[in-house]
Amino acid sequence: MFDCEHRERLDAETLETVLGSLLSCYPEAPVAALKQDGILVAVPASIPLLRNRALQARSGLDLVVQEDRVRLLATWDLVLSKGSGRCLAHLVERPDVTIVFYGLDLREAHGVVLVLFAPAPADAANGSAVRVPRAPKPAPRFATMHKDERSFIVKIDDALTQILGWSAEEMQGHRSIEFIHQDDHALAIDNWMEMLACQGPGRRVRLRHRRRDGSWVWFEVTNHNLLDDADHPCVIAEIVDISEEMAAQEELRAREQLLDRLAEAIPLGLFQVDAAGEVVYTNDRLHAILGVPREASAHEQLGTVVEADRPALRRAVDDVLRDGRHTDVEVELRLPSTQELRFCSVSLRALTREDGAISGAIACVADVTDSARMRDELKRRATFDELTGCYNRASFMRALEANVADARAETERAVMFVDLDRFKELNDRYGHAAGDELLRVLGERLRETVRGNDLVGRVGGDEFLVMCPDIGGPDGAMRLAGRLARTLHERVRLTAGSVIPQVSIGVAWSNCDGVDADALVAQADAAMYQSKHQHAGQPKLARTVTDLSLRRASPRASPRLHRRSRGGSPHASS
Repeated sequence: MFDCEHRERLDAETLETVLGSLLSCYPEAPVAALKQDGILVAVPASIPLLRNRALQARSGLDLVVQEDRVRLLATWDLVLSKGSGRCLAHLVERPDVTIVFYGLDLREAHGVVLVLFAPAPADAANGSAVRVPRAPKPAPRFATMHKDERSFIVKIDDALTQILGWSAEEMQGHRSIEFIHQDDHALAIDNWMEMLACQGPGRRVRLRHRRRDGSWVWFEVTNHNLLDDADHPCVIAEIVDISEEMAAQEELRAREQLLDRLAEAIPLGLFQVDAAGEVVYTNDRLHAILGVPREASAHEQLGTVVEADRPALRRAVDDVLRDGRHTDVEVELRLPSTQELRFCSVSLRALTREDGAISGAIACVADVTDSARMRDELKRRATFDELTGCYNRASFMRALEANVADARAETERAVMFVDLDRFKELNDRYGHAAGDELLRVLGERLRETVRGNDLVGRVGGDEFLVMCPDIGGPDGAMRLAGRLARTLHERVRLTAGSVIPQVSIGVAWSNCDGVDADALVAQADAAMYQSKHQHAGQPKLARTVTDLSLRRASPRASPRLHRRSRGGSPHASS
């Protein structure tokens, strides 16, 4: 079986028969199981080993000495292509003993390639017992061709026959251009005419030549003009087969084209800079995002970034080019054509040479305007009341707690609880839409009337809170509360009619750094009820909170903030 030439691959049944015969002949020969890539694996239990020892190594090549590895690779290719193969070898563990390497491709039945190392026959030293596969002789790369003054071929050497497959008789008497690719004719003719104009070697030219099987091979041709030679007037063409070089260039060109197509297809702007920050590459998407054509440097390329974000961006570019520090930064830019503000994420990554030196950087620029605006919108909704634009309950209480916690000793503040009187009557008479419209007006009036550093929040259907840091004592707090009451009492013209609202306002003031936010709100809430019971629409000042004993005694405000709005519309309270 191993002595025969197999035109077709051995089938699984035949290989199983050969396996049984080998194990029967060599029941103690060491074996190994390998994957297709030559890496050793455990011998499957389905293979009926006898007393055969399984060898251990990383790969099949590691089992044999260095001198045998090229021969073993040739046999391995034969095993994978035809199903079986055999060669002489020397195991690393016994380099002085010649053995026979048998390989069987049992992947179809057992999932592995099995190799068996059998004792070599006595005459194996001279190779007569085992036919060793030989690597094919490499084709020549250099050849010559002789042509007359009209470019007819008069002689070729054996190397050219081996490369092209044409015999000398088939090529002689034909013009050389008949064997050149049509797309290269103009270049070949121009080179020939240039060569004829002077004696000696002409300019080298790269041309595709047709093989006898119809395929094409790249040659680098140098024509030597010896037509004035009295003894041998001719043109001698020195030919070099550069197919491998051209294939490598074609592969490189294909990769560059792939990368270029990918760079243009992805929805990101890309630009590359060298170590000095000079731009060496940009894609079309970058210019669409930034709104500017290609510029000379990274800082000029990102020149549409707003002034406030430029220092952070400049630091990021400098860091990646100086220290190789990867950086992601979000910036805002203004499009020159429309003056529209956009948000972009810029990711900078360093490029390095083999020695670790920074050779430049690549930047990815993504338009994140939609996500940035959505993020701001979510933040706004989490912070502000949708109906009135005032702070919502949670964000107001956080701000008040932060003010109380961060305040210096004896820093004063006031909290005002504002409640709209007879809101249910308004809803019943004009409808919930009118109630919402009134709440929007009152919220706007509150924000316009308070000071710049004051905070207005809506904490219920018709309830508002106002935080006033550094108000100027209880008197200053009451003056502002009175101004709020008068402003809110002014007539409001609604779509459904005209109303004069009245509010009840409770004021709590404190200069104690230990008071908590809930205590202040509870004090203001209680004072608001006193104002409401008087039916006069006048603010009421709660007992001032000036020590920790009042904070401990004060009722908690949180439960009251969760109560249903007194007379408020369900819609307005949502």
